[in-house]
Amino acid sequence: MWRRTLKAAFGQPDATAHLLFLRDSQTVTRIHFLHAAAHLGVLAELKSPSGQEALASKLGITRSQQFGLFLKLGVSLGELADDAGTYRLKGRRAKALVGPNGNVLRALLDEQIEYHGSVYRELAEQLRGGPLGDYLSATAAVVAESSRIAEPVISSYVTDVVTGAGPTPRVLDIGCGSGVYLRAASQNAGATGQGIDMQPASVELTTKNLTDWGIGDRFHVTQGDIRKGASEADGPYDVVLLMNNIYYFAPEQRPALFETLRSLVKEGGTLTLVSMFHGTSPTALNLDLVLACTQGCYALVSPEELAPELRAAGFRNVTVDRLVARESLLGIRAS
Repeated sequence: MWRRTLKAAFGQPDATAHLLFLRDSQTVTRIHFLHAAAHLGVLAELKSPSGQEALASKLGITRSQQFGLFLKLGVSLGELADDAGTYRLKGRRAKALVGPNGNVLRALLDEQIEYHGSVYRELAEQLRGGPLGDYLSATAAVVAESSRIAEPVISSYVTDVVTGAGPTPRVLDIGCGSGVYLRAASQNAGATGQGIDMQPASVELTTKNLTDWGIGDRFHVTQGDIRKGASEADGPYDVVLLMNNIYYFAPEQRPALFETLRSLVKEGGTLTLVSMFHGTSPTALNLDLVLACTQGCYALVSPEELAPELRAAGFRNVTVDRLVARESLLGIRAS
């Protein structure tokens, strides 16, 4: 019988495509399972093995049949193990979601399902002239957290730039978020400076973080909008940072932005800009599409587009650095 079944399966038109879709559907199922398991608290509780009944009691779950199926799905996917009715974490992804970097990975799942999923669900309407989506109002915190997945790479780059700026450089971080790149700048023991952010919550968070990191005497943060000028910036600076936020500036705003930033950079200093740029990888093109469909965001640009704008603002030398192999996460240094 199995031979007849196999023959029938491979007798389908585009049999290979059928198999590929089945494989892809399992990946989607895994993502949905991990997303739900993280939000339910299942993964956190299973850091210590537990039976279904005890686990359900801790999590306030009352539908035992459905919960049992959910746990069996986790076992089938290899994310959970069932040792004679006692469940525990097994898969690397499940373990990582409750590990030291779990917040970032959980935010990455949330961004894919809640933000990107909404974009694709509404894409047909948008492409036919419907309004762009107001996605960030509900997902801004998730996006900010998930973007930290590139933090180690970008922080290392910032540290290198600031270290090369001399023994006592002044550093300005535009849109400083949590202040993590000021922390990277502080690896140069003589560095001082400030961050600027539009959001009061970010200013409060950065202020707390700078104190907790022991660098509050060297760096401070101010609320402000760089698009309205440089009055809060207290320049000039040896290094000005623009990290992962160029796509929040409309193309027509960029020339004035770069002129303002040029006025804040000392002669011989550097504007350092990091972003995903327009590229051909699925990661870059997906982000490009998502941003282009989101109110208040703009499609990714290419370094070739930015270089003339930077030179027109008064920067003479523009250098492009690739930060990740085969991806368009780039650093631009303009001096």
